[in-house]
Amino acid sequence: MNEEPDHADSRLSETMAARIEIDELGDPARQKGITDAVEGLNGVIELKIQKGALHVSYDPLATTEKKIRQAIRSTGNIVKAAATDTEAAHPDLPTSANTEQAAVEDARDDERS
Repeated sequence: MNEEPDHADSRLSETMAARIEIDELGDPARQKGITDAVEGLNGVIELKIQKGALHVSYDPLATTEKKIRQAIRSTGNIVKAAATDTEAAHPDLPTSANTEQAAVEDARDDERS
């Protein structure tokens, strides 16, 4: 019997917020390409560029930080750092182990490409 998982009790039902630092984010044409690519992902609720970084609120059941970083890289941009937390911490997410983990994952993804 296939039962639907109860997402109301899951930590993943919370809205997540990612703060992603991108090389040369100040260029308006670059910003437009990045925001268009990220907005095209299922599960992205809101995004804005603030304090030199891209801030993305998203549904973790529909997308992940890794997919967001991949969408950014698909535009030819370089992700310098990323941190994710629950929506309550948005928009000033602290730099944490998640930032270092994102850099390691990006390096591994680049090696596979």
